[in-house]
Amino acid sequence: MDEYRQKLSENLEDYLEAIATLEAKHGTARPTDIAKAMSVKKPSVTAALNVLAERGLVEYEKYKPVTLTKEGRAVADSVRRKHELLSSFFTDVLGVNASSADMAACKMEHALEDGIMRKLIKFLKTLGRGEAAEASEMSELPEIFTLDLLPAGVPATVISVGARIGKIGTFAGIGLVSGAVVEIVRDGPFGDPVLLKVNDTEIALRRKQMKFVKVKRA
Repeated sequence: MDEYRQKLSENLEDYLEAIATLEAKHGTARPTDIAKAMSVKKPSVTAALNVLAERGLVEYEKYKPVTLTKEGRAVADSVRRKHELLSSFFTDVLGVNASSADMAACKMEHALEDGIMRKLIKFLKTLGRGEAAEASEMSELPEIFTLDLLPAGVPATVISVGARIGKIGTFAGIGLVSGAVVEIVRDGPFGDPVLLKVNDTEIALRRKQMKFVKVKRA
């Protein structure tokens, strides 16, 4: 999903989010409805849908409803979760009114990195407000995913450790092997390295190394 996010403009992400919202409300998303929802003209919608279709994020044919692909829905859901998390933070923690919080969340949701989102969820949990956000984040993950996507404090089972992690024998010696239970304890002072608990042992791992470890929900 990150690969798609890096290549998309904020405007295209808004289109995916609008399509997902229309599908949830009405079961379908037609170009005319998308134009109305985003307050743009239909030619602009057509141009955006053509780009999204080329990138494999939507299925689009002229005169037919638009459908999100699996990849497109993942991006849309990620943007939506960040919007909800930010809006909740602004209203529940900062006391901002709902309308202003929603507008601010719309502007910031595209720039919120996954690592920062995890920190915000962790902070909200200390206030008793983050459980729903974390549950939503986990529910959107596939059955098998890379370790860098795992929310903090959630255990997972190691499926494989790629050789590109470096010194694979060293990591095997401290228990980072297939079948081990791993959990993110906390990020480092600047987000890297990350402190992990592997079985009952704590180790530090760079986020770029975590991308070579595949896990599944424990």
